[in-house]
Amino acid sequence: MSSELPPQRLRPSGGGAAAGRDMTPAQGAQESERRLGRPCYHAGQVVPGVYQCVSCRFQIMNRKALPACPDCGELIWAYMGDGPRPVPEGEAALPTPQQSTAPPVAVADGVKIEQTPVKVQENVRLEP
Repeated sequence: MSSELPPQRLRPSGGGAAAGRDMTPAQGAQESERRLGRPCYHAGQVVPGVYQCVSCRFQIMNRKALPACPDCGELIWAYMGDGPRPVPEGEAALPTPQQSTAPPVAVADGVKIEQTPVKVQENVRLEP
C-alpha cells in the first residue's frame, strides 16, 4: 500500500465500511447503501452534490470525482441531497421500478365511516 494513505487505510483492519472484509469500494458502497437506505458512492466516482462520509459524517459539496474522506480516510460517501438518485458520470441510469397495476386510491371528503363496536376488557396485563 502507498504511504500517502491516512493511517486508517494503512492498517488492514482499519475503520470504514469495507474494512477487514475484502470488499471492493463498489461493494462497500452497495453494502452501505443497503444499511443506510441512502444512495452511496465510492471515491473516484464523478457525482456532483452534497455527500457525507459514512464513517465520521464529514460533509462535502462535491463537483468532480469523490475523494477519500480528508478527516478519516473512508472511501464511501452517502448522498445527502433530495430528489432522484444521481447517476455517476459514465454509467447508465438504473431502470425505474415498475409502477403497480393497482387502481389509484380515491380521496374524498365527508365520507361516513362505519363504526364497529369496541370491547373493553379490564385487568389485562400487557407486560409478561
